Amino acid sequence: MTSHPPRRPAPWQSPGPAANLPPGVGRPAPPAGRAGAPAPYPGPPRGGALLAGGPPTTAPLTHAEFYRTPRNRWWKGLLSILAIGAALAVFSIALSLGATLVDLLLGNSTAEELAGGRIALTPALLLATNLSLIAAAAVGAVLHRYLHRQPIGTLHSVAGRFRWNWLGRASVVVVPLFVAYAAVIALLETSGPTVLDATTWAFLAIVLLTTPLQAASEEYLFRGVIQRAAGSWVSGAVPSFVLGTLVSAVLFSLAHFATDGWLIAYYLVFGIAMSLLTQFTGGLEAASLVHAANNVLLFLVSTFSGQMNEAVDRSAGAGGPFMLGPMVVIAVITAVLIAIGRWQGLQHRAVPPVGA
Repeated sequence: MTSHPPRRPAPWQSPGPAANLPPGVGRPAPPAGRAGAPAPYPGPPRGGALLAGGPPTTAPLTHAEFYRTPRNRWWKGLLSILAIGAALAVFSIALSLGATLVDLLLGNSTAEELAGGRIALTPALLLATNLSLIAAAAVGAVLHRYLHRQPIGTLHSVAGRFRWNWLGRASVVVVPLFVAYAAVIALLETSGPTVLDATTWAFLAIVLLTTPLQAASEEYLFRGVIQRAAGSWVSGAVPSFVLGTLVSAVLFSLAHFATDGWLIAYYLVFGIAMSLLTQFTGGLEAASLVHAANNVLLFLVSTFSGQMNEAVDRSAGAGGPFMLGPMVVIAVITAVLIAIGRWQGLQHRAVPPVGA
């Protein structure tokens, strides 16, 4: 079975000949996925907004350029980033407060511990964190659909759909590598025997059921919307990618609230790697898979080793030169997946929807 998408127009493209196009519209763009130099729409004519029914974007664009369409305005990208930041803050605060109340009622924490800033990670707090990111991703999807006027399918990839075949092929590479990586981490842990109490089972359930969605939500927020929002401020494939990556990677690192230099560097490397993976494969499938495998397997190791608090400790001194290992792992896996995607002819350019 061929691994690349069939040579057909994307769902929003007209398959008819140029003679059937409305007056004033040029020849249709090449089919999505055909190689070619990106030429983003230069923006509306000077002196006014583009009227409905204006000329569509006809050049295939890369992932980072996909919001640079005829109806794009600079403030849309800024509004998207601010709205996502606000959604993350509101959902995180509200759900964390609810989780803290649950822990107080269950006796998992005390008022004295909270007053002294001694807040341990509990299943309720982990669930609140994951749900807040999932809820914020829903806000990102609304912005993508109604502010940037894109079909939901283009949030997954430039092909306009979630490419399950590509996800399956990528998982054959990603899952074994991360299982081996997690096994090495587990061997290096110096913890005692695992205690399978109610807390451990609760952590396991939350990690397995919600952490994959949490990891994918981060990719849809930072690489799916924020990277494209910032990339829409400049023209050209390289400038859009560079600016989009810079903004999304920095915000991704800041969102983890790390104060350790090594951890900050790790989150920057992770964000840049996922931006590269998304750009060169044309979608979020592989990046979501890598992010989910990383979080799930490492949280499982931390759960069984009884070190969940250490797993989320980002204070000064929590990192060190040992963080070079995870950085290399992420870089290698990213390079391998990009190479496989290029070898399989994976679509990484497309013509954006006419109404966007």
